[in-house]
Amino acid sequence: MRKRVISVIIITMLLLTLQSYGLEIPGYEGGIKNEMTYMEVVFITGKPIIMEGTLDVRITERNEKGTERYNYRLENIEEEAELTRTVNLSKTIVEQNGQRQEVYTVTSYKESLEIAGVEYETDNKSSQWSKSNIFEKKPGVTYFAGNWDGRKVYTVNDDEGKVTVETRGDVVGYNQYWGTTETQTIEHFIRFEGVGEDAIKWQGTARVEAVHNRTRDYSYESNSPTQISFRGGFLMTQQEENVLKVSYDLPRLADDGSLRSQRNVGLDSYSVDTNPINERLIIPSMRDISGHGAEADILLLASLGAVPSETTNYGPSLPISRGDFARFITMSMGIPIEEEEVRRRTIQTQEEESIFVDVSTSSPNYKYIKAMAEKGVMNGTGEGRFYPNRSVTKAEVAAIVVRLLGFENLAPIQNYSTGYKDDRQIPDWAKDAVYVTKELTLIDATSDNYFQPNRDITKAEAATILTNLIHYLQKELRYDYRENIINY
Repeated sequence: MRKRVISVIIITMLLLTLQSYGLEIPGYEGGIKNEMTYMEVVFITGKPIIMEGTLDVRITERNEKGTERYNYRLENIEEEAELTRTVNLSKTIVEQNGQRQEVYTVTSYKESLEIAGVEYETDNKSSQWSKSNIFEKKPGVTYFAGNWDGRKVYTVNDDEGKVTVETRGDVVGYNQYWGTTETQTIEHFIRFEGVGEDAIKWQGTARVEAVHNRTRDYSYESNSPTQISFRGGFLMTQQEENVLKVSYDLPRLADDGSLRSQRNVGLDSYSVDTNPINERLIIPSMRDISGHGAEADILLLASLGAVPSETTNYGPSLPISRGDFARFITMSMGIPIEEEEVRRRTIQTQEEESIFVDVSTSSPNYKYIKAMAEKGVMNGTGEGRFYPNRSVTKAEVAAIVVRLLGFENLAPIQNYSTGYKDDRQIPDWAKDAVYVTKELTLIDATSDNYFQPNRDITKAEAATILTNLIHYLQKELRYDYRENIINY
């Protein structure tokens, strides 16, 4: 009797066409890749086989429609396995109120898998599949989730049996300047049915968890020579890491195709990383922060462009103005701004009218104030005024940070205390935000647990708060979307 084997088809999250809506996930089958190699797992004769090769992806999107095409050429020489797959998808898109809905359907599908001389084939005539994603775009972060269901029927050597694979999956993730993470969880239910009087029948399950992560990180690089105009500077590094974790409970087959009494139960993981992309940041010129407790935070923010590069006196102990804070948060969070030359081409001969009566379009901070106001992160204070030179309080900063993250609804609904000794002094409009920033450890209190909501923050404190926010976006948010899911 010929060997009875099966390939488990991993149906997962699709390649997202816009960076603002997620990572560029490599393909249709839950695989991982770097610049050179694409990898995915198929489960054969009770053991996982890693397939490697090429994946070509073509994406088009126009108005409210889109198409996606995937071509796979994979192999595992040691296992005598080859796989070819062509997938065509159609996508409808609905965008409204900061949300984006995507609904996918398969227009054509063809797959051929040969392992040790046994052939498995399926196409869209013997398969069903549907998927939908939802995205919510907040000022600083886009969050998304999706679900899909599928059923495929494979023929084995044309007439020697069939394999039915039912798949259910979900995906959750986020995208923001400092990092992007997407975690897919896929469950497979497999049934094999042979042909003939002594036909073999068996069932198995497999679980695939695919994590795709892109992170921006920074480090301070000092210079060895002493006779140089600057002591050192920050290096920004961007890299993608991809992890595939598989677990399975499958039958164990003998060489003649018969079932053994033991099950093949196991857990494996694979990973590939991309080559880092390096970027040296600008060198700050400030002279009055040496030895300050927040020196490293200030230097980072200045290197990111939050402080004009020609600034020599920062004034770390001075209160920060609303206009300067708009620049700080815009530049540190990588929020796109409308450049002057673009505005000039758009406006042509018509002079742009400021969105606030007290902020001139020629103000150095105007484009940052405009960006923050248009995204709803920093609002005016009534009568069309922004008060760009007024100082910012800790309560205001808490509200700004929480609006940026879109976490307004994370505070308790009923009456509660923030836990600070001056809880009653916190304005009602800021209480939820103060609670959330405390839970996320983004804004420090005094050593004796006073928040001081109405105190103006200094430029040094602003740099520290935003550095805390960067660290949260780099690490804690990723942990929640990655380790908390795959290491449950």
